[in-house]
Amino acid sequence: MTRRMTVFIGPFSSEPFTQGLRALLGETGEFAVIAVEDVDAAVRAAATDEPVVLVLEGSDPAACRRYLDEPAVRMVVLLDPAAARSFVGVDNARWTELADVVRALAGEARTAPADDERDRIRVVPATGLDRGVDAEGLAALAGWVETSLALALTRRFGESGQGVLGWSVSPREALEMLGVDPARPQADDLAGRLADVDDSLFVSRHALPAAVADVADAYHLTDQDLRLLSLVLAPEIDGRYATAVGVLQDDLTRRRPSLTLLAELLAGAHLSAWNLRRARSLVAAGLIRPVESEAPAVDVGYAPSAAVLAHLLAPSAEDAAARLGAQLRASLAGSEPPLSVAESDLARQLEDAAHRATVVRLVGGDGAKRWFSRLTAWTGVPLVVGDLAGVEPGTRMAAAGDWSVLAHLLGGALLLLGTDTLDETERRRVGDAALPRAGGLVAADGDLGPARSRLVLRAPAVPATERATWWARAAEHAGLPLRPGDAERLAATVALEPATFDDAAALAAQHRGAGTPGSAVELVQRAARDLRPAALPAGVRSVDPVYGWDDIVLGEENRTLLKAIPQHVLHAGRVLEEWGFAARVPYGQGVAALFSGPSGTGKTMAAQIIARDLGVDLLQVDLSKTVSKYIGETEKNLDRVFDAAERTGAVLLFDEADAVFGKRTEIKDAHDRHANVEVAYLLQRLESFRGLTILTTNLKANIDGAFLRRLRFVVDFAVPTAAERARIWHKAFPPAAPLDGLDVAAVASRLPITGGSIQSIALHAAFLAAPGGGPIGLDHVRTATRRELRKTGLLAAEKTLDDWPVPEERTPALVRP
Repeated sequence: MTRRMTVFIGPFSSEPFTQGLRALLGETGEFAVIAVEDVDAAVRAAATDEPVVLVLEGSDPAACRRYLDEPAVRMVVLLDPAAARSFVGVDNARWTELADVVRALAGEARTAPADDERDRIRVVPATGLDRGVDAEGLAALAGWVETSLALALTRRFGESGQGVLGWSVSPREALEMLGVDPARPQADDLAGRLADVDDSLFVSRHALPAAVADVADAYHLTDQDLRLLSLVLAPEIDGRYATAVGVLQDDLTRRRPSLTLLAELLAGAHLSAWNLRRARSLVAAGLIRPVESEAPAVDVGYAPSAAVLAHLLAPSAEDAAARLGAQLRASLAGSEPPLSVAESDLARQLEDAAHRATVVRLVGGDGAKRWFSRLTAWTGVPLVVGDLAGVEPGTRMAAAGDWSVLAHLLGGALLLLGTDTLDETERRRVGDAALPRAGGLVAADGDLGPARSRLVLRAPAVPATERATWWARAAEHAGLPLRPGDAERLAATVALEPATFDDAAALAAQHRGAGTPGSAVELVQRAARDLRPAALPAGVRSVDPVYGWDDIVLGEENRTLLKAIPQHVLHAGRVLEEWGFAARVPYGQGVAALFSGPSGTGKTMAAQIIARDLGVDLLQVDLSKTVSKYIGETEKNLDRVFDAAERTGAVLLFDEADAVFGKRTEIKDAHDRHANVEVAYLLQRLESFRGLTILTTNLKANIDGAFLRRLRFVVDFAVPTAAERARIWHKAFPPAAPLDGLDVAAVASRLPITGGSIQSIALHAAFLAAPGGGPIGLDHVRTATRRELRKTGLLAAEKTLDDWPVPEERTPALVRP
């Protein structure tokens, strides 16, 4: 008796896949199947007299060659991660195909010489497990369709096959196209052949193409349902069948079968068009659809849904989704980090919900909801993702229905994005089209109707320590050296999903290899910006922070306070999570700061400096494009603003924030009520935002007190002192600017103006001096100052310009500190 072969499997990125493969191989009785976590330890511990086959996830043979040095290992079978996506359910017919592949390779391992390394590592590619229907696989089904059409033509028109004069294709010619000799009466012969083929296709189903059998299994189709579906598929299989359908319907332009014709083709089942009209299971399931609207109901032609065609004809599940304008996310990258504790809790909820048709509303995270894709991939559920925002308004219901059918056929879930682009009626209709057909989980980034969001999942907050560990692992994998503390800084400042950590680290390593200047953290932050979608909502612009701490002149107290803000962002993980202060923070875990003071005192510059210190973008909100007179629109616009900041990890800057963060008033009319609702929404949204928000205002007294209580920092920017103004005057002129005769101390002491005005004066003075080639002198500064004072309304200060001393002899050029 042949001894059983020992097969070590795993680890795979999907635990359900591992268990499914273990069960399937174990059922054959040919293998002793063991799922392992540590492959190296398992092969070292294996008995040398028991031949072992390793079945692992991967596609690089070189990475597995070391296993061949172990005496027990006879063969390594690598299953390409993309191929593993095809195995989406224990009932899937392709499991048997995989078992056959492993069985054949294990048989080779029994007979292969142990010292022959050739062909001892085999890779099963994604293309090796294609799922589309080829011509050979369709032969039996095509034969049944041909016989059904030929029998109907023979019965309808008899031996003459003449039909109606004037037809471009006669019944006789249609029979000839179907390979039937119209000169010989053979209705009985055709009926006998049809019965034989019918049994093998629809009763025993052993001749049914695998992809069609998938449809039948997924929707539990009866024999009669399968016959109907096959006849509706006929015009898609061969143009000759479409012509025969047109001949049978007395109209060659009607090339899709109607209920009347379908009843005739299935005459042996004693069905009428009325019976078929009442039995609309295939239509309700979304497998077939009517293609005409003006004809009588029993004469409307029927076509297979786009999802069924994509499933039958596409070479892979990914391609099937792409043909429908969707995307398939089915497995984790091999190097992607394991689930965090919070993610594991959500994954368990999904596994419980997957056993029943459940609607899931997703809240938070990036717009593509990659965090949800990560959960479904980890639980072994393929996810069909469709974005309704990219679909024409009139076709959204059909698209959602097709996506849900494909998700059902793949044994997976459906994720609908872009629901915020739909009005309430359209959302309900999309839900009506998608929910009955999916058969499992349907997730959406918004409500699909008031009674449908049965489960709400919020994006998990992954602890900073775990994110730092993931970044360290990704950097090591990419060969990018990190200094102590770099991984923690990346965890605090880079808002990428775990699935893209490796991509960002690899891109950063490429930048370093190309000689791009910057530290490892800066290169990863740059790579993250390259990988993130660039689209921002209306009213938000991305500001490239150009200022550093040396560019701003502040009092020591304010400088210390400002420098503390980025520290609260960088060390939030340690303080809030590790040290437990999260439970002591009543108003959310984000950081909010208010900068108040007159215009030109450096509030916006300080926001840029902080963003640059953190290495992140600065998103500046244009409130004129955000605040709307229409009720509810302001809240929607602000929600998009916060979502964009969360998605990019940027600092969010509200200039002139009192426009939306102002005090609530006594309700006297609907406008007051609407304004108060906006403020209440902002309070809630500010609490849930985990990033850094900076508000600037000229009038702190106008800010609602509830906001002030939620602010972690309040920094007052005052008009600079004379000494501070002198330093600002020095900084206002770039090193390359030619200067002559400027007494900075005298100018600074005479004019109590802000740093913004000083910079404006310097710029105007430079343009005044430019036509003459320079240098910039006191007269240029005096003229520019006069213009600035008039612009700002400081008319009294303008009079002091006449008293400015004109030096009798040239003083040295401005001395720069």
